[in-house]
Amino acid sequence: MVNKLFLTIIVSVILTAIIISLVNVGTALFLPAPEWNDYCGRIIEPKLSPNQEITQEICESNNGTWTAQEIKCITTPCPQGYCDFYTNCQKEYEAAMKPYNQIRYYIFAGIGFILLLIGLFALESMIQLTGLATGGILVVQGIVMNFQNKTIVFISLIAILIIFGVIAWRIIRKKS
Repeated sequence: MVNKLFLTIIVSVILTAIIISLVNVGTALFLPAPEWNDYCGRIIEPKLSPNQEITQEICESNNGTWTAQEIKCITTPCPQGYCDFYTNCQKEYEAAMKPYNQIRYYIFAGIGFILLLIGLFALESMIQLTGLATGGILVVQGIVMNFQNKTIVFISLIAILIIFGVIAWRIIRKKS
């Protein structure tokens, strides 16, 4: 008896890992992500001589963003700030990632919700364990990937909670 329960749990954990991996790889395969190099790969930092330090003027003339810092140096040259050449392209990349992450959230939350329901309605304990564990993990993974858009995540989580909660409550009450 104990061996069968233990085996059921082990198989469920393995199936959960395989299903989660399958969803991740499938999403990456069929939904190509924006590439960072497409937005920031063409940035060329200016070539400076060994004794030359980067200044605000050099930074801004090369489309960089200068961040001033007051530093007390004991050596020279003593830069009084730093230059980020990737600020503008990073904003473009993040803007391209937002709809991509939104679609991934819908995929992960949708598949996760379906697996949660399968886990609730299944009569076999291995399918119950696998469906509930995998569904919960996929919903959480979708949230983590799309946490920039908190409103959509919040509203859909409330919907999942209400629907899943009501169905789970009815099933558990019926089994008692």
